[in-house]
Amino acid sequence: MSAFNIWVTENCNLCCTYCYEGEKRCFDMNDEIIEKTISFVHENMEQNKSNMINFHGGEPLLAIDSILKIINSCNSFGRFSYSLTTNGTVMNDRILDELKKNKVYVSLSIDGKREVHDLNRKKSDGSGTYDYAVKSLEALQKREIDVRVRMTVTPDTVPKLYNSVMSIAKLNAATIVAMIDLYDKRWTDAILDMLQEQLIMIYTVLKDSDKTEFTFYSDIKKRVKRGLCDGGVTNFNISANGNIYPCVCMVNDTEHIIGSVFNGIDNSSLYKHKFYYDKRNKTCDNCKNEYICLSMRCKYINKSLTGEYLTASPIICRLEHIMQRVRGLNTD
Repeated sequence: MSAFNIWVTENCNLCCTYCYEGEKRCFDMNDEIIEKTISFVHENMEQNKSNMINFHGGEPLLAIDSILKIINSCNSFGRFSYSLTTNGTVMNDRILDELKKNKVYVSLSIDGKREVHDLNRKKSDGSGTYDYAVKSLEALQKREIDVRVRMTVTPDTVPKLYNSVMSIAKLNAATIVAMIDLYDKRWTDAILDMLQEQLIMIYTVLKDSDKTEFTFYSDIKKRVKRGLCDGGVTNFNISANGNIYPCVCMVNDTEHIIGSVFNGIDNSSLYKHKFYYDKRNKTCDNCKNEYICLSMRCKYINKSLTGEYLTASPIICRLEHIMQRVRGLNTD
């Protein structure tokens, strides 16, 4: 299977405090880039297999017409599954109908209880967006559209993580996925200790639930060796201006452009980065978690967090050990 992450727009209607997009760029894919993107997908998809297209932003639903143009074209020449991540603030009946029709898997951002969600996920006037998100969740559930709730966990929200997860579970969310904000500089040992305590409480309550599946960072039920990165090989990240990157965390980093939808993959640029794919981290000797660790597989996350491809991020190292502890207490 090949996977294509497509940034149909860099425009967003929110001002989230932890936004990884950084400076706002009000740039949408134009018709020419959309057509070239469709051609690139056609040329690089795996034949006779189901391929994956994930729509990113900005807020991707601000570019619903572009999304539908790509979906309709791709359906004419291949088998694809589709997903997108949304803040839920622009949901309407037309969008719901199209998501249902095209079987789009939706990742909806809700960070927790109202006060937790509104702490970071705000409109430009500073007002919160909790009501929009919950209303969208209810509408998606009513239409029986596959949806998961995606939480972003920051140092500010750790003390209320258990309560936040339980509040989302009460909204009949079948799947809750929580991810830590790796780029926040305020993580401390004390906060990470508290995070571990909160996670143990959550998993203890929800591990046998037949209504809500909760995942933080990695699946505690599995402890498997991670394979090599497939960035630029079968996984492509296409920005709104048509540039192609090997990893989601490198989009709009000019150092990591490996081609464009106009000219295809530049193999010399790709090879410069692939050189690191099978190299061991300099900092992971004698670590029992080395080969199941995100920092071992994803050299790009290392680069983005530490400035070095082969230097593991201390925050990821700590998270791997936290999850090992949680796994040991909550699995047979």
